[in-house]
Amino acid sequence: MTTPADMTMLNPEEIAELTGSSRANLQIEILSRNGIYHIVDRNGKPKLTWYHVNHPRAMLPSEDVPDFSAMDAM
Repeated sequence: MTTPADMTMLNPEEIAELTGSSRANLQIEILSRNGIYHIVDRNGKPKLTWYHVNHPRAMLPSEDVPDFSAMDAM
């Protein structure tokens, strides 16, 4: 269940603490590498909510599954 606290945007200091970098381009790289969904604003800075930090895409089941259709023809 999503709570209002989950939808709170991280401030720049929290993003820097989370990623270990104060540089936006490195923050984006680190967030992407760790499967944390974010958007990039027109100033090139990442924006994200606590929900995305606590529910990274890396933890979701992969949609990349094998195609077994060829086996159905056997």
